[in-house]
Amino acid sequence: MRFKTWPRHAFTDTSRKRAALRRKQRLEREALPLFADQIAEVQPNEDQVMQDRAIAWLKHEVRDRHEQAAKLRDARRQIDAMPTVERRAVRRAWDCAPYPADPSYLLSVLHSYAIGRINLKQPPYPLSRTDAAGTRVENLFASSSLFVTILKAREIAEDPDPYPLAERHAAYHHLQAAASKNKDRAEAAKDRVRASHLFLRFGELEDDHAT
Repeated sequence: MRFKTWPRHAFTDTSRKRAALRRKQRLEREALPLFADQIAEVQPNEDQVMQDRAIAWLKHEVRDRHEQAAKLRDARRQIDAMPTVERRAVRRAWDCAPYPADPSYLLSVLHSYAIGRINLKQPPYPLSRTDAAGTRVENLFASSSLFVTILKAREIAEDPDPYPLAERHAAYHHLQAAASKNKDRAEAAKDRVRASHLFLRFGELEDDHAT
């Protein structure tokens, strides 16, 4: 299942940050010129400020990582609680989603699915894998060099097990193409359902192969 790693960025002490700090402290003193000396006495030195910022940055980063991990655990619990077929459909749809593979986006997708706003068995985006940034990295099902007629594609969708994987891919492609061109909305919807069922079988095959 897609997941975007949370990068680590160390705090950097730069001359520009120090110059900005000196300017800030100078403006504080100039704002109250009669008390400039007293203000200067309580202003921390540059080294102390940089050290404090580094500590605060690390704490903030750790807190953010913990929050991301908690969101991911929450999403996984929701997915693991689903029936097997539904769980596979959700995981496969997420692997093709055009959103960054961030737990917040995953939770949003799960919420939309739970309230019936989207049907992840027939998601509103192409069924081809995306990377952690949501960019499509392959388009296996968008085209096929193997030709099958639409009638043959529908036949394969009804009972895909006897057919080679290449023919199933070709059937998926032609069902998707037919659905997009068919002016008969009812028949187009049926072809989309057939393509969706084929796609889910691809996922089951991959899961079986992985085990």
